[in-house]
Amino acid sequence: MPDPNRNYLQLLPESNPCFPLSIPEISDCQQSIRTYQIASVLKPVKEREATHPFYKGTLVKTGKYFGVVSKINPNSHASIQISWWQPNSDKIEERIWYPLDYLPGCKIEPLTLFVSQKTFLTIPANTLVMTNAEELIQFSHPQLFWLKEVSPDGYHLLNQSQLWIFPHDNFPGIPFACINELPEHAKLEASVRLTPTDIKIRADLWLALNSQPELLMNIVTFATTETHLIEGFKHSKYLEGEDYLIADLKTTWEQAYFQHIEEKKRSEGLYGFKVGTRVVQSISKQYVKPKKSPYDYLFGFVVDLEPKAEKPALVHWDNVDSPTYYNQEEINLFSICPIEQVKISNQVCYQISTDEKFYRAFVGFSSKKVARSWWRHIKRELGYLSQLVELPPAENPTGCKYNYIATDWQQKTLKARLRHLQIVASWDLTKVKDKPNKI
Repeated sequence: MPDPNRNYLQLLPESNPCFPLSIPEISDCQQSIRTYQIASVLKPVKEREATHPFYKGTLVKTGKYFGVVSKINPNSHASIQISWWQPNSDKIEERIWYPLDYLPGCKIEPLTLFVSQKTFLTIPANTLVMTNAEELIQFSHPQLFWLKEVSPDGYHLLNQSQLWIFPHDNFPGIPFACINELPEHAKLEASVRLTPTDIKIRADLWLALNSQPELLMNIVTFATTETHLIEGFKHSKYLEGEDYLIADLKTTWEQAYFQHIEEKKRSEGLYGFKVGTRVVQSISKQYVKPKKSPYDYLFGFVVDLEPKAEKPALVHWDNVDSPTYYNQEEINLFSICPIEQVKISNQVCYQISTDEKFYRAFVGFSSKKVARSWWRHIKRELGYLSQLVELPPAENPTGCKYNYIATDWQQKTLKARLRHLQIVASWDLTKVKDKPNKI
């Protein structure tokens, strides 16, 4: 595995079956949950516009009337257009332009979207944060959280195994759902039963909070996994005392469960594989030249993971027409491993297989002139470098226009390679390397 001391990782919060369904308090089995105190959100960065806190799409209210900011014209004195809905209707009654400084006097204010103990929200994929311990963490997939509290310290977000405290500034959360009167459940009108949409939303939320860790592996091992889940949902607070059609429950559960499994294939995976991620097969060479890798490599990506199949993992290899199915024994036999990508600075990163047989590093630059000025110094640290290459976005881990790739290393151990790569990462690679003065 890669060096545990690296300062960058892609993190996905894990599931925990002891997460309380009603969520108002942390149960005893959650007292040991890990806490992440976020110092700052590095990505995405929300630019503070002149009309803050009113942006296009902001929901607003005044008294019993609700509306939405439909247009922004920063060059006009009346810069904000609000479309107002008719009471108890989804029809727009009128559209009015307001100067920003008139809104407080009209008692027009943004609608509160983040309500403690009632709001589910997501942190979007690729969100990059720095903790108080100066650890960089990136969310590689959207993550669902329960808003436990909003305090002067920030937003306290809870999932099944972790507590995240985000600062108020540049908070990246996106509202997912707001639950009213849970766990008491306000009584619906006697003549109204739950619609399929109602059941689907409740099934989605219940699965997000109560799904088992390593769900796909549990499905491989235990044939009754789905049965236990749907029975748990049927007897949960989400359906307690509610009237619904059994046919609606069956149909909507199948939809919610299918979508949940598809999300688990991407976020949690099976056998260490995740759908859409790159994999490598390391094939031992019969003859190895000095300072060369002892392996030939075959690259591909995971197309699908079907836990109920005899061979669950479907891999499509580069330059091969048809994908291939594998079971766990074949994956181990053929040395097929996921490729992890670790970014240690804005311009330096490396890729490594989980068995450490495959390893390569990337050093990125914005211009050829800057790159060429550093070539000799990088080569001294890393060994053989490729020609300066432009990579397509899907294959460009640094995001820079030009990259050097290091594959044949001077150092024999991974620890030594990472130490030298860290030296390169410490340099200011945005500027042309100064030439030494000649005496």
